[in-house]
Amino acid sequence: MNLFVYGTLLVPPIWEAVTGINGLTGRDGSIAGHQIFRVQGGDFPGIVRTGEKEDKIAGKVFCDLPEKAVKRLDAYEGTLYERQEVTVELDDRTSIAAQTYVIPEKKAPEILSATPWTLDWFEENALDSYWARFFGS
Repeated sequence: MNLFVYGTLLVPPIWEAVTGINGLTGRDGSIAGHQIFRVQGGDFPGIVRTGEKEDKIAGKVFCDLPEKAVKRLDAYEGTLYERQEVTVELDDRTSIAAQTYVIPEKKAPEILSATPWTLDWFEENALDSYWARFFGS
């Protein structure tokens, strides 16, 4: 399976802790028609489909993930998200099909805040406490 990641999984130590895969290099890309926000009361993101081409989210695609890693990812993402098929535009302008974790559109108003989420904000303000919460000190 190919997986597009856009949030906490972009942090290499988090990716490695969750998947059990070290040193896997993803390909930079983006998905159109989605927006990214902080989850209400949280420091982690959720994305929601908007259908608007100008709404884009940057991230990485990891290709041919083993089933064991996918099961670990599903457990990490939990029931808050659904895995959906998306088309990722890679930096070289080619496209690739991948799965990604999204907040279901019907649930988005109750789950997502109006505050956009960025990786820079997360790394500067929340990474240490997030790591301690999920992976220990």
